[in-house]
Order: sequence, then structure tokens, then C-alpha cells
Amino acid sequence: MNALSPPRETAAANRDALALATLARESAATGVERRVLHLRLSTMPAGRNRLHHQRLLREALLPLLRPTRARLFDLPSGDLVAVSPPPGEHLELVRATMLKLLGEEEETAAMAQELRLPTQAAALLAVVEAALGLGGEGRPASQMRAWMQAPAANPRAGKPATAGDILAAEAALARADLSVHHRWQTVCALVDRGPGPQVLWRELRLAEADLEAALLPHQSLDPTPWLRRRLRARLDKRALAQWARPEELRGFTPRAIPLLPASVAEEEFMRLDAMLPAGMRLQLTLGFGLPDILADPDAFDIARRFARLRGYRTAVDDVDASLLPLLPPDLFGLDVLKLHFTPALLELDGPGRAALEASLPAERERVVLSGADEPIMVGWGWERGITRFQGRMIEQRLSGG
Repeated sequence: MNALSPPRETAAANRDALALATLARESAATGVERRVLHLRLSTMPAGRNRLHHQRLLREALLPLLRPTRARLFDLPSGDLVAVSPPPGEHLELVRATMLKLLGEEEETAAMAQELRLPTQAAALLAVVEAALGLGGEGRPASQMRAWMQAPAANPRAGKPATAGDILAAEAALARADLSVHHRWQTVCALVDRGPGPQVLWRELRLAEADLEAALLPHQSLDPTPWLRRRLRARLDKRALAQWARPEELRGFTPRAIPLLPASVAEEEFMRLDAMLPAGMRLQLTLGFGLPDILADPDAFDIARRFARLRGYRTAVDDVDASLLPLLPPDLFGLDVLKLHFTPALLELDGPGRAALEASLPAERERVVLSGADEPIMVGWGWERGITRFQGRMIEQRLSGG
């Protein structure tokens, strides 16, 4: 990017803010240390061209950070945040570069704030919260704040799992019968006062919590998200390998499967892809969770491009409504938004409802409301033009004929 390039779009800055919040939460959950340098360009004295100086700083800083494992985040406020593993000595060079570009006045020096994770994760979350303008009109602040400050995973009793535990679990997984942990749910079109549910596709999920408890009965993966992702990658491989069997492809019907982005590049998926004719690929939806997209953006970009090239339908999977304002309008280039219903949606005030509805895709047929377990949840969707649902109520309507 050169100095004449336009500033990054708000949607991109919102994605950076969400990724930074996720990083802070994971650091707090796992105890992994990070060094943070917050360049508070939003406090730049009046009379200076903030956007111009931000562009200059990004141009100067990216070459400094690229050889390291540091990352640079743009926030919607205009601030820049550099995050590095310890010792993070190059962050001092980042600070010196800022002083050189902006001048070494006292107010410029005060614009650089150092933080350490995980001990100051709350302070970094406060930076993100302020950059997003939480608490302002139209923002579902209480839901967003709860998400950012919540633990990175649901707690489960047990001592932290080690790498050795994971290796033993993977060996057991190779012999396990996954069929008992399969959970199918149907996505249907359901119109108010219309005919019964129209089946669109069925989604296969593994009951990961149950399977994890079976494989690691006395251990917890909550403190080590990277171990959980490793186990999830193995689960993806098993599920894909099972589908890539001739007997599974007979009578292939429209279906969906949630995947880690990196799983699309694995041998098991490539084998399945080679077996599926074009017409069947059109019937398969690949779902990518928002945390997984942010955790591995490079793998996601490859997966998204490959899926589009080969004709698969794609979805951003089970998004909490509080995160909708942070999603780009094009849904990262994916086809479907799966919005997960929570009771908090019924408690939104007028500005909160307006903000949420403005964040939904204009083409409501791209939205699936998951977790639609009660009539009031379906009614909530109808009021917003949503006609595609997934949940216990839909299963009950189907089983009832």
C-alpha cells in the first residue's frame, strides 16, 4: 500500500478489532504471553492529518514486523496495535519509528502505550471496546462486551489436557465409531401461513463435547485452544474420509458440514472433491466458524477461493448476533449467514434492533436462523424477513408430517 492509497475500509478495521479481541481472550484463557504496543493515533493533536500519518506509519511499520511473528491491527478509531510474542524487542523500534515520523514532542511520546498479555487482557479489551464505540446509540453493547470478556471456551471439569493426552485421544479416534456422535439437523424454508417446511439441506455435525468427553474423560481442552483445534482437525479428516466412500455418494442429497478452513486443503477433502461431480458439489455447503476464520485467515482465504472455483456453497457458521455489526457486508465472500438465536435477541431495545437488522444481509434468503427451538424464535425471524430455519421446532414439524 502506498501513501496515496485510501484508508482501510471500516469493515476491515472492524475485523481487525474482533481478531484483536479474540487474541486477548485466548491469551487470558491459555496464559500465553504477548507484548502489545498501542499507538493511539486517535489522540493526535488537532491540526494534524491523522489518516495521512496512519498511512505513513503502516508503510514504515509493516517491513519492521514482517520478519517477526508480530501482527499489526488497524482499529476503527484510527489507532494501530502491534502484538508480538516475547521478548518483543522490535516493538521498541516501532515506537522509535513513530517518534521519528511524528516528532518527539511529549504528546507524541504519550501516544504509545505498552501492554502485556495475559495480565492486561482486560485493558486491551477496553481499547477494542472504545475503538468500536460500544455503548453508543445502536450498538448492542452489553452482548458484545459479554462476548469479549467471557472465557474463550465453555469450562469443563478436569485437569488441562497435555500434548500426550491429545496423541492418545487421536489414536483412540482412529478406532472410534463416529456414527454414534453424528447429529443431523435439517435447514428448511418456512413461510408464515404457508405450507409446511420445505427441506433445503441437512447438516451433519459431530457432537464434539460428547466425543471430547469420551476421548478425554478426565481432561479439559479449555486452557489449550490449540489442542482443541488439533483434535477438531482430526475429526474433520474422519468425517470427510467417511463421506468419500462410494456407498455414501449413492443417493447424495443436499447437505452441509462445518469445517476448519485448513481442512479444505487436506487429502481427505481433495479425495471427496475428486469423487463429486459438479452437480453434487453444488449441493454441498461448507461452513466456517467466525473464530476459525480469524484464527487462520490465510487458510480461510485459500478455502474460500477453492470453494468458489469448484462450485461449493459456503456459509459463515453460527454467528452470535452481537457480532453482526463487525461482519463485512459481503460476509467474507461467503454465500450464507447462519445466525444463532439466543434469548438476548428478544430483549434488544429499539436502537439495538435497528442496528441488528441493518447488519443482516439485504437478501434475507441468505440468512439461516439456527437454534430455532420454539415458535417465538421462528416468529422473531419472520418479523425480520427470515424464512430459513434450523432447530428442534423444525425437526418436530418434519417428524409430525
